[in-house]
Amino acid sequence: MPEGKFVTSKIQKLARFAFFLSFLLLALLTDGCFPKQKQEEYITIGALLPLTGESSDEGLRAANALYIAKEEINANGGVLGKKLDIIVLNDRGDEDYIVEQYNVLKRKGIAAIIGSSYSDVTIALAKASEKDGIPVISPSASNPGVTKGRKNVFRAIFIDEYQAEAMASFAYNSLNAKTAVVMSNKNSDGLRQISDVFIKFFEKYGGQITAIEIYSEENDFKSILKKYETNPPDIIFCPEDYVPAAKLVNAVYESGIKNMFILGTDAWDGILTYVYHPDAMKNVYYTSPFSFDDDDPAVAQFTQNYFDSFSQIPLSGSATAYTCVYILSEAIKKAGNTNWDDIISAMKVNETDVITGHIKYDENNNPRTNVYIIQIKGGVYSVYKKINM
Repeated sequence: MPEGKFVTSKIQKLARFAFFLSFLLLALLTDGCFPKQKQEEYITIGALLPLTGESSDEGLRAANALYIAKEEINANGGVLGKKLDIIVLNDRGDEDYIVEQYNVLKRKGIAAIIGSSYSDVTIALAKASEKDGIPVISPSASNPGVTKGRKNVFRAIFIDEYQAEAMASFAYNSLNAKTAVVMSNKNSDGLRQISDVFIKFFEKYGGQITAIEIYSEENDFKSILKKYETNPPDIIFCPEDYVPAAKLVNAVYESGIKNMFILGTDAWDGILTYVYHPDAMKNVYYTSPFSFDDDDPAVAQFTQNYFDSFSQIPLSGSATAYTCVYILSEAIKKAGNTNWDDIISAMKVNETDVITGHIKYDENNNPRTNVYIIQIKGGVYSVYKKINM
């Protein structure tokens, strides 16, 4: 080989080798250091909430509160010296779709999941997460079946039996109600269970259940109410979501029945948006895990921050979603890492003071938080009574 060609060939080999080294170094930086640096910089929590559909009001209020909690925690140093990030996905309030979205979050390597807003959808999430063991905490799913027998699933709200007992006590002891008609949803086992618990405790206190009205859709309310126009009970109790509940309240108002109390559960939060007649709310009360006008300074601060950010007063779904972030953050701190088993163990033993009360979990991962009796007066949600049973 001529000398010139040899030199040229050698230079080409060196150039190719230098290019290979540069490529290798770049690969190491992009595939190794950078992802690790990003992974070490953030602790990521997933959230599954109904952001579209009939339940979107609840989901959007909860998502707003997650943002506030994340910003507060990061402003105070984050978690374990890392910034907290929250990935929020839409579960559409659909039991099948939430499982698909759960798998999306699982692939992202999240530390825990917040979700969902309602019990049926959350039970589907709970079942999907059991085998994997990812920590799950629901802001507002109150059906006992959400957590029962599942070591990895928690909630930030009281269970249905607890709030039904509290409402029965309030009806008999505070409203002096002696007779009650109970509405029972034919299509929901969970809602019927709440009705059954209310009946049990109202009768235990000394009240009389004059009728149990089974309905299958909201249009049944008007025909049911006609039975009681001339001889109404002291109360009607109806555990429903806030949209059907508003239809009941509107129907009672339009029927002309007066001097009868209409009682509901925490799922009534948001009812005012769908009530056509403000005067219809005069005798309406429902249970809630939160009230923005509580005199607790932490509640006042959260309410102010929420209003400043979104020009809305926070309702219970906002407050319980906010507390979920703090419950998880404290558990991760106690665990000292983001291992799922360690976070679950920390949640089981950790006690946390949040804006809904003192969180301490029982054997079924349920807390016994405050129960507020909410009344809407002059178009404003306000606490009528605070119960801690």
